[in-house]
Amino acid sequence: MNRQIGITLVEVLVAILVLAIGLLGIAGLQTAAMGTNFNSYQYTQAAILAQSMVERMRANPTGVTNGNYNLAAGTTPTVGTACNTSTACTTANQAAWDLGLWYSEVTGTSVGSVVPVLLNSQANSSGGPVAVSALPSGAVSISCPSTFPAYGGTCLISVYWDPTRSGATKYDCTTGTGELSCLRLAYAPP
Repeated sequence: MNRQIGITLVEVLVAILVLAIGLLGIAGLQTAAMGTNFNSYQYTQAAILAQSMVERMRANPTGVTNGNYNLAAGTTPTVGTACNTSTACTTANQAAWDLGLWYSEVTGTSVGSVVPVLLNSQANSSGGPVAVSALPSGAVSISCPSTFPAYGGTCLISVYWDPTRSGATKYDCTTGTGELSCLRLAYAPP
């Protein structure tokens, strides 16, 4: 009988070890799920932003066919006329305004007279409101043909972001080192 003394203590220690390993596994799964959920959220935001630009372009087909919506990745659009007022805007002015609004939504930075959405509940280092950007290190580009052929043409709308905040800077939409994540949407104007 004396040989069995302490055996229940060993059983309890083994049970605690198995339980600890199981809880670590559950914690790992939860962490992975949260990361995947956040990545999904960012892709959804990019899709919404790209579609919003398609709708703006759809409302200004002359600006699209004239090439007013072209914007290289990593560049800031130039906004001259504020088309949100009663001022009469040309198709080029409207395209510049649309690009400024879109860029401001993605990056959270001001472009000319376009001011980004501000979050008043938080204050930046100078005490002012914090600008809200839809995606971390967001950037945009639009590439339309310089002249649309008789059969039509396709514009390529790209939204870039750095999901891990790693400092990536390449606008290539591949999965290499230093590449930003991206979502591309093709739009063929009527």
